[in-house]
Amino acid sequence: MSLPILRVGLLAAGLGLGVGAPSVGSHHVETVAGAVTNSYGMPIPSARVELRDGARALGSVWTDRAGAFHITTAETWTASWRLWVERLGYEPTEVPVPSGAGSVAIVVAPAPVPLPGLRIEAVADICSRREDPAARRLWQAAARLHAGGLDTLGIASYTEEWTDTLPSDAKLSAEVAESWIGQRTSAPLRRLSWNRRIEREGYAFLVRRSDRERSYDSWSYAPLEADLAPHFVDQTFGRLNRFHIEVADAAGWILRFCGTEQDRPFLEGAIELGPDTLMRRAEWEFRTHDPDESAGGWSLFDPQPEGDAAPLLLPRESLTWRTLPDGGTIRRAQSYEGWITVQGDSVPFLPARSEATRSEVIPEPPIHSPGP
Repeated sequence: MSLPILRVGLLAAGLGLGVGAPSVGSHHVETVAGAVTNSYGMPIPSARVELRDGARALGSVWTDRAGAFHITTAETWTASWRLWVERLGYEPTEVPVPSGAGSVAIVVAPAPVPLPGLRIEAVADICSRREDPAARRLWQAAARLHAGGLDTLGIASYTEEWTDTLPSDAKLSAEVAESWIGQRTSAPLRRLSWNRRIEREGYAFLVRRSDRERSYDSWSYAPLEADLAPHFVDQTFGRLNRFHIEVADAAGWILRFCGTEQDRPFLEGAIELGPDTLMRRAEWEFRTHDPDESAGGWSLFDPQPEGDAAPLLLPRESLTWRTLPDGGTIRRAQSYEGWITVQGDSVPFLPARSEATRSEVIPEPPIHSPGP
């Protein structure tokens, strides 16, 4: 059985930069600063910018709402310094870091939404193997680091979103889908309700959808790519899945997982942990009885900010997909600009954003609840 496994990597972006002078004092500090814009001059928030010296990573940050960033390092500038920038929906960009320059604005080009993951053959079918106790201990370590906080928090984020439908014989085309600004919000009771439903019924439930040609059976899937991403470190996830170590190296671990209760919709996938055991990425496929829609997704998470506590397990980027009755694949990609949290049962108000002209709702075929 093949499963999508991707080593850490975002999917595209752009940047601006410059190198500041060392600070005066006992500690030498270089600062690389700049801003990211698209071809219309609009800022690109939530792009990941990594400062590299050859194969070494000297630091990485996310651009803010204005597309700006700065990276500080104790290293001394060399001509081999490069900035690597990625963000969903834009071409990855690598540029040299000039010495002594001010902030340099870089315009980045849009890129097609990626196909649903690279695929590699698994060494063995994880679902038929006994659990690896060492793998469970690693998952428990990640769960402890990310634990707490979200059970009583309302959360919200602006998103940049793309959706498209690929025909059954599609390759990755050069066509760039139009994006729009949306919102994603969630109250703690919603996430609690989903966790309880997962315990009772599994990770999906049957629905009826319709399009211009037909009405058909389909599934509604747990939103693991968005506000339900904390489920990956929830005790319910631990009870419903077994774990096995797929990769262990200096970059961390890749743990494969598979559901233990396979008489109802379950998950098969992989989670990537950094060397600090914080979760970097999760990929999954939903395993259901008919109709099998080959649905799945991935989410990419923040690394731990230097000197700060472990971040809440909320994604920066995500992609989901499912197949349609005609064999095509519908995809939804989202880039989150930064989650805002508030204590209590409500959701936080997002600050005004003039370009937020579309809601989070993406035009998919309507869902109808099944009859009794």
